[in-house]
Amino acid sequence: MRTRREISIGGGFTLIELLLSIAIFAIVLVAANGVLFGAIRLRNRTTENLAKGLVLERATGILRKDIASIVAPNGKLSGSLQSDSDGIESGKGRPSSPELYINTGLISDVMPWSEIQKVAYFLRSPTNQISAPGLDLIRSVVRNLQPPNQEDSEDQYLMGGVDRLTFSYYNGTQWQQTWNSTNETTILPTAIKVEIRLAQENTAQGKALTQSGSLVQLIVPILVTADTNQTQTAGGQL
Repeated sequence: MRTRREISIGGGFTLIELLLSIAIFAIVLVAANGVLFGAIRLRNRTTENLAKGLVLERATGILRKDIASIVAPNGKLSGSLQSDSDGIESGKGRPSSPELYINTGLISDVMPWSEIQKVAYFLRSPTNQISAPGLDLIRSVVRNLQPPNQEDSEDQYLMGGVDRLTFSYYNGTQWQQTWNSTNETTILPTAIKVEIRLAQENTAQGKALTQSGSLVQLIVPILVTADTNQTQTAGGQL
């Protein structure tokens, strides 16, 4: 027959052993919790960055296609390329694009107009300013270029979080900030550069790094040929 001392020793754990096991288990749980939530935060941040990247890629793709589809000015439905005419709201004084006459319009029974349409880009204050820093990039499209009364434009949201939108024009030798087809030697520039300054995220880390967001730059060559505004020949004749 075993004594009481033998039964107590062989049938369970001491208090010190239980406390030590609980402490080790708690340390393991804390470490696992840190790794798990770190992985979740990394996954959420990666997913958010991928979503923002897709939105930016879509917006820049539309911008690139519109600029590359510019038609020659002074046609029956196409007007001049003038960056100094600001007929559309630019949003808190931010620079807007000139009115681009492009040939990407689709002809259908619902919209039986020409393939030439007028497009302009501008920045507008977002509806939810608290959660969305910066301004919204809007694409304004006019399909009917011969309206009976007033032009009817359709505003298309492209992306948010934009701080600045600027256009530059290459005349063959240098970049310039403005363009007017009626004054330039060549009616259309050789290329158009678009710079989109993204708004800085409202985080303590972001503010410590820089005061402004990243810069996205597009350079789109203009391949369409157009007549020149040259008024004199080399011999001085008109």
